[in-house]
Amino acid sequence: MKKISLLPLALAAAMLPLSACLKNDEVDYTDWEAANTRYVAEHEAMTVDGQPVYTKLVPSWAPAAFTLVKWENDRSKTANNLKPMDNSLVRVKYALDDINGNRIADSYSATASYGDSIYQTRPLDNILGFWHTLTEMREGDEVTCIIPANAGYGNVQNGAIPPYSTLVYRIKLVSIPRYEVPSK
Repeated sequence: MKKISLLPLALAAAMLPLSACLKNDEVDYTDWEAANTRYVAEHEAMTVDGQPVYTKLVPSWAPAAFTLVKWENDRSKTANNLKPMDNSLVRVKYALDDINGNRIADSYSATASYGDSIYQTRPLDNILGFWHTLTEMREGDEVTCIIPANAGYGNVQNGAIPPYSTLVYRIKLVSIPRYEVPSK
């Protein structure tokens, strides 16, 4: 009579509960992704008196990524102000919310983690949507900016920000302490 080893069967039986646990720990972001996609589409379609509320900014170097921007100031008053380059040093104030209005980060508040409540950065050191928005602003401009997931963190979680998140920023370009001139 031929012997049958039960070892492979025992190993398979032992692995089954482990694989079930791994699958149960995974989070399904399908509904969250759909809600974020809807949010962007609704805001892109918003109009007042037949005029779009948000301007769609599409970088020439990343045509699949865009941001929606609503200018909060009279742009004629900042028309002659500097506009940062990709590598300029900028000082901004910002607040970041998710699509449900939950505050994620805030440099406007007195309790902000930055000593003077100012975020100092170079546009190119940020996510694509924030970068492109900064380079379209002029000193003194303030915007509400909606950054879809593909111009933000995409399908990756970043701290408290879940995958597929649309980011809603309020950004004020306070100053450009170091302006980079493009090389010729």
